[in-house]
Amino acid sequence: MDHPPVWVRAGLLLPLAGAMAFAGAARIVPTTSADWALAGAILVAAIVQSEITRRLHAGRREQEPHSVAAMISAWSLAAAVAVQLTLAIALTLVLYTHHCLRRGHDRPGAFDTFAGHAGIAACAVVAAHFAASFGAWTTWTPRADTLGVLAVAAAGAAYLLVDHAPGFLRHRRAFAARAAELGLEAALLATGAVVGALAPGGVVVVLAAVPVVVMLHNAALTEQLEDEAATDTKTGLATAASWQAGAERAFAAAARDGRPVGVLMVDLDYFKRLNDTHGHYAGDEFLAAVGDCLRSQLRADDLAGRFGGEEFTVLLPDTDIVATMTAAERIRAAISKLHVTTTDNHGRLVVITGVTVSIGAATHPHHGATARDCLRVADSNLYQAKRQGRNTVVGVGTENVAPFRQPR
Repeated sequence: MDHPPVWVRAGLLLPLAGAMAFAGAARIVPTTSADWALAGAILVAAIVQSEITRRLHAGRREQEPHSVAAMISAWSLAAAVAVQLTLAIALTLVLYTHHCLRRGHDRPGAFDTFAGHAGIAACAVVAAHFAASFGAWTTWTPRADTLGVLAVAAAGAAYLLVDHAPGFLRHRRAFAARAAELGLEAALLATGAVVGALAPGGVVVVLAAVPVVVMLHNAALTEQLEDEAATDTKTGLATAASWQAGAERAFAAAARDGRPVGVLMVDLDYFKRLNDTHGHYAGDEFLAAVGDCLRSQLRADDLAGRFGGEEFTVLLPDTDIVATMTAAERIRAAISKLHVTTTDNHGRLVVITGVTVSIGAATHPHHGATARDCLRVADSNLYQAKRQGRNTVVGVGTENVAPFRQPR
């Protein structure tokens, strides 16, 4: 007997869990008609807001999971502050179910992704509820005093911490780059906390939050689109235009402060042969691996970009000639050790190894006053590296980098 895919089974757990939570709400803890009315109002407002957002962005690609999770978190936190815990958890699960059903079944893995988000959100709701109620199971009644304000703030902080703890523990370095995204989610949570605190005043308060959440969500999507425009889709590195803009800013700061800047031009050797042998899909997989490798070899303030095709550029602020050559050699050695498992154009599993790079290096102020000047010199040195037999680094008039291999 065939079993349904994992993502289908995971998706079915959401409405089942939501139904069980709603059915058991009245039995587990005492609930009042006011609790149900507020939970219903928050649920309706959340679905209305979701549908408005869907209509506004009907022409663009599907929203990212973290964007949807941030939107739902505002309403989940409002419920955590305003109503019984079981109702708040149930409402959160129902909202994730609604999104999964409206999103469709065209993407395997979508349901289990959102099931994971829903599970984390449910834990965040529990933390927020207890922070708001100071440990009481019964519905917390907001008070217009300092203690009440602190309780609502603590609820928002608890929700944010629990919601993002798994991601922070897995990807600490990448997490710092999401500061703007986290700020927008914090604004959504603040809106949800205020709605939850004022919700007992009437349903109108809840409905009035709909346009606020829509506007904040639009701001989040705008930020996302700007990030996408600046990021190469195959490698996750900066686009050529984005890298150039970052380089110009770095060079302006270096000229002002009298600091050096290193520039590298990196080109994969015989990459066309790889594409011809294994197919362009395998080639794209290797490009993505090169992007990951470059990021792993650079500092937080360095900037790697895809110049075009199989060429990459690297910006090294506050880096002199010796350190630039050392960094280039480290990158060359790391890429030459890559092992990428992928599928060739015949559907066979292959492991791509032994791909090398040639690198040209230049530094400011020795080779030019601007990013374009240094990039031009680095490109010339790259071709010199190709003429010398590839899999080497050329810069500052050197034949090799043997004298420059001390740690950076």
